[in-house]
Amino acid sequence: MSSTSLTKDQTAQSISFPEESIVGSVGDLARLLAHGTEVPEEFYFASGLTVLGSICAVGLRLKIGLNVAPRLYTVLLGESYGVKKSTAQKRTIEVFENIVAQMVLLEPPDVVYGVGSAEGLMRQLSNHSQLLIAYDELKAFVDKCRVQNSSLLPMVASLFEGEDWDNTTKTSNSTQSVRGVHLSLLGCCTTDTYASMWTNDAIAIGLPNRLFIVGADRKRRVAWPDAPDQKQLEDISERIKDQIQRLPITFDITREARAMWEHWYNSLPASEHAKRLDTIGLRLLSLLTLTSDKDCVDVDTVQTVESILDYEFNIRRVTDPIDADNKIARLEEGVRRVLGTVGSLDKRNLRRRLHADRYGLWAYERALANLKAAGDIVTDGKIFRIAKQRGSS
Repeated sequence: MSSTSLTKDQTAQSISFPEESIVGSVGDLARLLAHGTEVPEEFYFASGLTVLGSICAVGLRLKIGLNVAPRLYTVLLGESYGVKKSTAQKRTIEVFENIVAQMVLLEPPDVVYGVGSAEGLMRQLSNHSQLLIAYDELKAFVDKCRVQNSSLLPMVASLFEGEDWDNTTKTSNSTQSVRGVHLSLLGCCTTDTYASMWTNDAIAIGLPNRLFIVGADRKRRVAWPDAPDQKQLEDISERIKDQIQRLPITFDITREARAMWEHWYNSLPASEHAKRLDTIGLRLLSLLTLTSDKDCVDVDTVQTVESILDYEFNIRRVTDPIDADNKIARLEEGVRRVLGTVGSLDKRNLRRRLHADRYGLWAYERALANLKAAGDIVTDGKIFRIAKQRGSS
């Protein structure tokens, strides 16, 4: 993990997606579609990996003791209009739909442009177990999750890693269940909206750290965009089709690549922004191995994914809607000081003395959990106190 120094004053666009990581057939597709247009290559690349991951959700795996499907929850982040986020989303979906349409034995994932409720999403998944939700404005999804008693948010959060969901109600005949489903998400959002749209519930459940965020700004002005060269598009599409036809496939990892991945994993900082980076990374490892026509995960692929994840860590820091690390750190220090001065306190009085509601209850709970895990405080479930230091009487 790189130690790039960033400040909250930086913008998402000041952090550039690593150009050298736009690789493989999807990288070639991204450069072709972006050529002669205002759409950034990284938007096409991220969109392509997301759509392909949805297609490969059942048949692509890593040889690892986890069920890691290559599904992504991707957000294209940029300023309004000029950066052409929606163009990248829709054009990429169209290209992959054309590729899959030529493959008789492959049932393509269904694409829906928005979902209104958990019940509606469950009905859709009951009919199509592989589903890609595409949002022209991701805020519309977050707004739907605000509806009282809606279970849409926990359902989508759970299905990031899970494949089963039950919506149990008081009436047994209205209980819904889905099994073996594969959900992916591709949304667009402006930087200003992203910073202000999140609810406390969405943050507490951890939806932001499930997102693969790719930010970009318009790199050029093009009054008359070029159409992609059809021969090149056909050649790349044929290559992607051949790669999909390798499924089902499970990729092993070389010894050198595994050691490199373990070093990166063990170097992850203790930060809210590092959460689930490894999960996203494992998905990218399988996708980039497939799209680079390799037979196993090698050192080059790990280096490429690590570069993307370092970028992801940095863009999470500058787009964080609640400045999570700073809030939690301030609360951790406050807990130490209050308990060190006053002595043992119950959770309610500790919260009151810290004025924790100013920071949000999620941050307060996170601070307490961090301090307990580090052994700085102890609790019997009701009373909190500073842990006795080694060597103290």
